[in-house]
Amino acid sequence: MLTFDSLPQARVVRNAGQLVAPPPAPRVDDQGSLTTFLAYAIGLWPLTAIVMLMFGLLYMAGMNGAP
Repeated sequence: MLTFDSLPQARVVRNAGQLVAPPPAPRVDDQGSLTTFLAYAIGLWPLTAIVMLMFGLLYMAGMNGAP
């Protein structure tokens, strides 16, 4: 069955002809969805700025005829 897990670790490693235990698997840092969203928003700041500008212009257009 095809899985999309990370690459499997080797069970046995040879180092200078000696069998040694493999290094520990890398830890996956599971962050919350808010921090992931903020990381993407900061990383894609030009796109984020354009979207914020678009929402601001839509808001100003909606308030154009307001008393």
